[in-house]
Amino acid sequence: MGEEMLESHDHDTSMEMETFSNYLKKKGLKITTQRMLVAEKIFSLHTHFTAESLQEELKDRRDEISKATIYRILSIMVEAGLLKEHNFGKDYKYYEHIIGHEHHDHIICVECGRIVEFIDEKIEELQKKAARENGFSITGHDLNIFGICDSPKTCEYNNK
Repeated sequence: MGEEMLESHDHDTSMEMETFSNYLKKKGLKITTQRMLVAEKIFSLHTHFTAESLQEELKDRRDEISKATIYRILSIMVEAGLLKEHNFGKDYKYYEHIIGHEHHDHIICVECGRIVEFIDEKIEELQKKAARENGFSITGHDLNIFGICDSPKTCEYNNK
């Protein structure tokens, strides 16, 4: 399918979990075991993921956490500003949590789906300049570059 493998790292998620709990309280939403389990898993991931790959990560809890529940939780977390939702030209959305993560842009292989994050100060400056010249103040942006992996060694599509 070309999705990145989910990576979990030893990472203290207490700040993110507290932020999520506070958001739920502020919105009058219940702090349920399911919401907290899904949030804990999301905050331990340091890569892009889909609802399906997240559900697979939570497969030992499948009886408790349905795909519909995962989608509802993802929606709440996007609304809370804890997750960023990406459209990388597929029939499904990718997500990544953004607390404590530096802004970055993406290059996506349209053949294998590999996602590479990058930061380029020249591109950031060009965007600021374009905004100024057109009478805008930037409040945020997404830059996704689509292409095909150059190296047969790195492109999963070429290794099929």
